[in-house]
Amino acid sequence: MILVIDPGRDKLGTVIYDAGEGIMERKVLPRDDFSRYLGWAENRYEIDLVLIGDGTGSDFFKDLVEKREKKVILVPEGKSSQEARRLYFEDNPPTGWKKLVPRGLLSPSRAIDDFAAEVLLLRFLKKYAEKEGF
Repeated sequence: MILVIDPGRDKLGTVIYDAGEGIMERKVLPRDDFSRYLGWAENRYEIDLVLIGDGTGSDFFKDLVEKREKKVILVPEGKSSQEARRLYFEDNPPTGWKKLVPRGLLSPSRAIDDFAAEVLLLRFLKKYAEKEGF
């Protein structure tokens, strides 16, 4: 399984991905809760790899994960927020009168750091698939 982290100053987004099952879970949590969450995730899932966005705060999360002897790969974060908004609205299409408003003018109803983590996962999988010839 893969744990994906979209790091931030105050909060982070996470996704846990299984190649056979897809996305098992997604969360947005305060940065201070990460160490506890990592322990919980390790107990619940067999985490083989951790992907971390290479932006703000990535060193903090990388150090914590490497202390637990997990393999870490940094994934470029450029423009992941815009892609995360698109994924959010694909999963949560506007309803009612909001369907008439262009999606670029709408704001998500919650933090979308977990969708940013999904963007990082998709980038990694695409690069891996291209490298392996899938």
